[in-house]
Amino acid sequence: MLRSAIPLLSLLCLLLVFPVGAAQTQNDQTTLQPGTAIERTIGANESHNFTIKLEADQYLQFVVNQHGIDLIVRVFSPTGKRLGDFDSPNGSEGPENVSIVSMKGGDYRIAVSPLDSNSVEKPGRYEIKTLEIREATEQELKVGKDEDERKAKGLALLDEIVNSIPEIRQPQTRIRVKLQSATLLWTTDNKKAAKLLSESVTDARNYLLGLKPDDPSYDEAAQWAQQIRAEAVQTLAFHDPEAALTLLRSTRKPIKTEMDRREAETDRQLELSFASQIAAKNPQRAFELAEASLKDGFSHSLLQTVESLSKVNPELAGTLTKNLTTKLLDTKLMQNPEALAIAITLLGRSLPGLETNNARTLNALLSEQDYRALIQKALSEALSARPGDQMTTNVYSDKMLSQDVNMQTGNGFVRVARAPEMLLMTLKNLLGHDLDRFVPGGAAAVDKKLKEMNGGRDIDSEQSRSWKNFEESISNSSTEAAREAITQAPPEIKGQLLQRLAEQRATAGNYAEARQLIIESIVDPRSRRQALDNLERQAAFTEAAHGRMEEALKHLAKVSNSEERAAAVSEMAYQIGAGQKRATALALLETARSLVGTSIQAESHAHMRALLQLANAFSRYDEKRGFEILDPLVDQFNELSAAARTLNGFGLNYFVDGELSLQSGNSLATIAAPMSATLGTLSVADFDRAKATSDRFQLPEVRLTVYLSIVQQAIQPNGIYSPSVANLNNLNR
Repeated sequence: MLRSAIPLLSLLCLLLVFPVGAAQTQNDQTTLQPGTAIERTIGANESHNFTIKLEADQYLQFVVNQHGIDLIVRVFSPTGKRLGDFDSPNGSEGPENVSIVSMKGGDYRIAVSPLDSNSVEKPGRYEIKTLEIREATEQELKVGKDEDERKAKGLALLDEIVNSIPEIRQPQTRIRVKLQSATLLWTTDNKKAAKLLSESVTDARNYLLGLKPDDPSYDEAAQWAQQIRAEAVQTLAFHDPEAALTLLRSTRKPIKTEMDRREAETDRQLELSFASQIAAKNPQRAFELAEASLKDGFSHSLLQTVESLSKVNPELAGTLTKNLTTKLLDTKLMQNPEALAIAITLLGRSLPGLETNNARTLNALLSEQDYRALIQKALSEALSARPGDQMTTNVYSDKMLSQDVNMQTGNGFVRVARAPEMLLMTLKNLLGHDLDRFVPGGAAAVDKKLKEMNGGRDIDSEQSRSWKNFEESISNSSTEAAREAITQAPPEIKGQLLQRLAEQRATAGNYAEARQLIIESIVDPRSRRQALDNLERQAAFTEAAHGRMEEALKHLAKVSNSEERAAAVSEMAYQIGAGQKRATALALLETARSLVGTSIQAESHAHMRALLQLANAFSRYDEKRGFEILDPLVDQFNELSAAARTLNGFGLNYFVDGELSLQSGNSLATIAAPMSATLGTLSVADFDRAKATSDRFQLPEVRLTVYLSIVQQAIQPNGIYSPSVANLNNLNR
């Protein structure tokens, strides 16, 4: 979809916003009645609670339809045990479908809250309603009742994995298995887990030391070792931030190269993230860490620490904000991208009179005097800049990248062109004529400077004004009126305007009109076919996001390219059946299965991923059907592995030291990851069969990745987060 360009610093302002409102909780518990919808408005840091009474061995399915806010739903048993956290990747619009099985009768609690209060700009709405309450099936009851037995089997399997680590020949695979095993061990043996975490960092560093600096793979290996270290300390920080801080500092290298400098900057970011975690229990310690970081330079993570401190100790948060502002006022903003980004964020989030939840604490922490001084400094520097002035920034340490950059190859740096102009545009968009409240004549001065920077032309060129006028015309008109307006447009933009109109009509759900507009506006048959396929894909995902899966699959059936159709099914599989009764869900999944062909083995990489995702989706309703789809793919993977071993070295190196390279991103390794995830999901329904299927993999290193996925589902079935758990099925990274 076409989008107007976003000014660089406006983008920064959006990227760096953070929540600063006090947490609010709806203490009253509303009873959820079967078949009755309840609508609520919810804002940042709020949580709404609902209860529903269930008998033992019942299956409950309900939906939370989101409107303008991304939510997470948590469900608790009558005894207070958390049964799961539910969030689908559909953003701020669409359904969150939830299903549980009641192991005992009583009142079950449902908590609804924003997924990330940092991103909540304004309150949104949602509707919660039950879809189905029925007697649970044998499979559904088995999953719930076998939880303790499944966990015991998972822990036994984890012991096998840990004991087999020394047998892994490839250092990179061995280190990552050690790291991920530590994550899963934490709840049962934190000392052994901490030891494995520390060993993974040491082993990664030793692996790097074993390579010569002129080795072609040295830079890639260095980045990988840095990633392992970061994951290890982040995993440790999830349980013990102070211990993570100690590990981070004890493994820090002296700064000798540019890569060392980038790693040191990453360390600063990590230390500040630990400060935010420590703030709740020890605000003074968090404040000290933030102050120490500020002495070394600027980091946008400082604002997150301010937010964390503001909840527990506003006085310390105010002192940190004051010190941060003081340092900004003593810094040349146009020569320091991190400082400039923080200044813009403070200006945008602390605008006097701005009454959003996210701004209240900053309004209290940043005085109007400091706000005025900061805006005067930013404006003064931007107005004094000369045409062509640029800002130097490191691509690895900040977010100052946009389409308006000139890459400087070989040194890791870029020149951000027109930074003063971007700053002026941001101030203009942020304050408009209110700029005169802080700098008399400031608004006029900005317009004058922008005109000067554009060679005496107005900010908007004639062509951009023409485009804007026509776009506004077609946005606020019927299709026929918009068509008539486009006939008056300059020839060079008519085709683009027709395509823009097609996009708008597609977004509005008028797919037939959009299809006709594409046919009229694109002459080349191949491009037209691609555009029509894209339209059907867009329509399918839009319908799926709103829970209209039957319509979504009808659109996918019209996609002519089988690879694209399979890829779309793969992306959409997790949604198929969600929010539907079991019989309907199974019928929809069978329809999706038919869209990717009739062969029981994959015909391409995209086809393989689609089949694996469908097996995963089937496991929620019928694990036998899931295994039925998966079993032939295991045989095919073994065949592909044998073929890859024969072809090894002829074009691609699939194997290193006789083991499949799971880090190189080869096609075989990228199949192993979703295959592991699918067997992990199926193991929830039938642990023993999933384990037996895993044992059929001929490559021991692949069996390990599958075992890890099965163990994760057995030990941490409710999606408990840590950085390494997030990567359990991505050993090929």
